[in-house]
Amino acid sequence: MMFPEKFRENEYVRLVALRRDQNGNVIANKVKYVKTFQNYVAFVQKYRYTHDVYNQIATNRGKEKGTKSTQRQRKVLFLDFDKKDYPELQSAAAADFTKWIHNKLPKLYIHACINSGHGFHFYVSIKPTCKIDEVAEVNKALAAILDSDQKAALPTQISRIPCTYNHKQNDGSYDYENRNNWSYVTIVNNTYMVGSQFKQFTLPYIRKQIDYFTDTQEIYKSMKKVDWDYTVLNNYPCYLCIRKVMNEGADEGQRNFWHGRIVKMLQMEGYNKTKIHSICKDYNNKCRPPKQENVIEADTSRFLESDYKLLGCYEAFSVEDKRRSWIEVQCDKVYCGTYHGGAKLSIVKDCAKLNSKILSDKDLRSTGGDEYLILTLLEVYKNSYGRQGFRVKNLKEFLYSSVTKKQYIADRRLKKLLVKLEEKKWIEITPDSKEPKNFEKNRLKLSRRLREFQKGYIEFYFSVTGALIDGRISQAQYVVFLTLVRNLNEKRPVTYDQLATDLNIDKNNIGKYIRKLQKERCLVIEKDYSEKGYEYNKYSFISPNDFNNEEDNKLALKLLA
Repeated sequence: MMFPEKFRENEYVRLVALRRDQNGNVIANKVKYVKTFQNYVAFVQKYRYTHDVYNQIATNRGKEKGTKSTQRQRKVLFLDFDKKDYPELQSAAAADFTKWIHNKLPKLYIHACINSGHGFHFYVSIKPTCKIDEVAEVNKALAAILDSDQKAALPTQISRIPCTYNHKQNDGSYDYENRNNWSYVTIVNNTYMVGSQFKQFTLPYIRKQIDYFTDTQEIYKSMKKVDWDYTVLNNYPCYLCIRKVMNEGADEGQRNFWHGRIVKMLQMEGYNKTKIHSICKDYNNKCRPPKQENVIEADTSRFLESDYKLLGCYEAFSVEDKRRSWIEVQCDKVYCGTYHGGAKLSIVKDCAKLNSKILSDKDLRSTGGDEYLILTLLEVYKNSYGRQGFRVKNLKEFLYSSVTKKQYIADRRLKKLLVKLEEKKWIEITPDSKEPKNFEKNRLKLSRRLREFQKGYIEFYFSVTGALIDGRISQAQYVVFLTLVRNLNEKRPVTYDQLATDLNIDKNNIGKYIRKLQKERCLVIEKDYSEKGYEYNKYSFISPNDFNNEEDNKLALKLLA
């Protein structure tokens, strides 16, 4: 596909084998110029295990260098996509990127796709040409439209060869020793010269597609976004950022991300599929530009069936994640019901709370960590679901661990725990009026006695619950943590003896549990000495997810142990 069947006298394929150190610096460079398939294969076989092997996309004039001036003929346009740069694509599969391309350039046929190990290389077959600069110009324009790697549009571009190995690791380092860490470069699809419909594109045809896209964009740029006036609403809407975009539309590059959030928000609120499709169709018409109707229908169906977990507030995303800025721009903390209702507490720098009524010594001795976990989640998210209310299915979503890839509390045990909490009159369970026998549809809320804060409440980092859900701390350790917070909050002693008495457990276990909590970054212990020379512990609390910044995150609860 890339090279002519017959080479001119002074025309060659330039092959390159590179070996890098751990940091990615080239330490060995093997170059060979070939004309036959046999010599091509021989070079690949010789270096594919010990080097990263490439061929230059254009043929080379002579056997010296591989500069722009020595490039002779091109037969393909080349697009390079790195999967890590496209978090909005659900599975980051080849089909996702193909769809990404066709959403923008529906008439651009992809003749071949190569899995490079960490992304995909797409090839578009063109009629052979020696106008290398023109090819590079067109290639660069395509890369700009499709948001692929601009650096891969050079006249001297090289590409990985199928059946070789990509030795680059996810962290950017290189490993040539452990074969289990290598990625195999494979052909995903190749339709070159397949079927009677095969056709090589001309550069003027490609330019026509680029011009059409550019003209269309200019038209859509003239479309003015109509701002949604949510300030006149009586109630603060949940997920205001999503509702804003749903009412105002999204710009290209963000449409898919917001589409997924819209579908899952509506699904969570109990809308049926027909209504969700209708709302998403209306949202698409407001986008700049809109997608094709069949595309938005297919995407809506895909989101309805997928496990989409991007409904958090913007602060739940890392600073480096571009999606954080997309959400932050739409954020209005004053009017957002989700932010005020508690979903913000999934942010590691915010705190959760528990009613002090359920933290007596008697309660702490008889209540397991998982029960307190459920109560914590109910407290945090109790107002986040509007009129639909917080349901068992919502609770299950928050009990899913991205570390273990499973639900922390199994359904059967979860049901027993909820019944037990209801018997204690700590929560209220209300069956759904339409599906009363559907356990997941049951509404959950704290009992009235826990919604009234006469005794106050303790506060702690919500992310500590994540340590329990992910299996990094045990139920017993979670209860010890809550007891420690309670005692500090109420200015009670926090010696090992006192905690052992409060919980009626062995003093030695208290020490083990606290050391585990320290190891898992749930608290910080500093040794100090009293005026009389007695050693004591100073406790301070931090987010397990933000340990490097503990000085900024301490709750300033430091008392003698």
